[in-house]
Order: sequence, then structure tokens, then C-alpha cells
Amino acid sequence: MVSPSTIQPVPPEHAVLLVSCPDQKGIVATVSDFVYKHGANIVESEQHQDVDFNLFLMRLEWDLDGFDLSMAEFHRHFASIAQRFQMTWRVALTSYRPRVAILLSRLDHCLADLLYRQKDGELHCEFPLVISN
Repeated sequence: MVSPSTIQPVPPEHAVLLVSCPDQKGIVATVSDFVYKHGANIVESEQHQDVDFNLFLMRLEWDLDGFDLSMAEFHRHFASIAQRFQMTWRVALTSYRPRVAILLSRLDHCLADLLYRQKDGELHCEFPLVISN
């Protein structure tokens, strides 16, 4: 028998967009407006400007509940915005968990830290391989 305390709720599916491009006016407004017009609820937004390199970096995360584009459609529709701002970008679903190999020295404190962070949900990946000297 499963008790209610052992049932883990399924987290809502989100999409995460990562952007880098030359800094210019209107990037945040254009990207936010684009996802809003397609039914997105933005749950996190972070941006950074590197003045020395005239570089703009952005991370935008939104809830997919009510979002009216598939990821393939998102790629097609967002391409014109990316081209306009000369963006390098990628979008991924939060359910995606990359497989990551860990390379470490003989000391195990870093491995323990990574494993704890993964267990606590801070690192969204799988560790199928650990290699040590």
C-alpha cells in the first residue's frame, strides 16, 4: 500500500530558453512578448549584460500548460527573432535529463557534493559513469 506521504507529485513541464547575442534594445521585450502571445506563463527570467564584450545573456523558463506551440513549431517561429537579434540559442524541456560522466581525482568530497545536489533536485541530470584515477 502506498501512503500519501510517499507519493511524489509530478512537477509541471517547463521549457527553458537560453540566449546569447550582441546587446541591444528590445531583446527582453521581444522574447517575453513572443512566449506570452503563445500562451506561456513565465516562471523565471534572468538576464546579464557583459559591457566589455557587448554580450547579452538570457535564461527564460515558462510553464507549458496552455502554451500553444510544440517544440518543433517553437523552433520554426522563434528563428526569425533569433536571426533579427543575431542570437545563439537553444530550448529544452525540464523533463530532459542529460547523461553526464563524472571525472574526478582520488578525493571523494566533490563526488559526494554532486550526488547530493542531484538527489536534492538541484542538478537535473543522470550520472551513468564515474571515472577516477
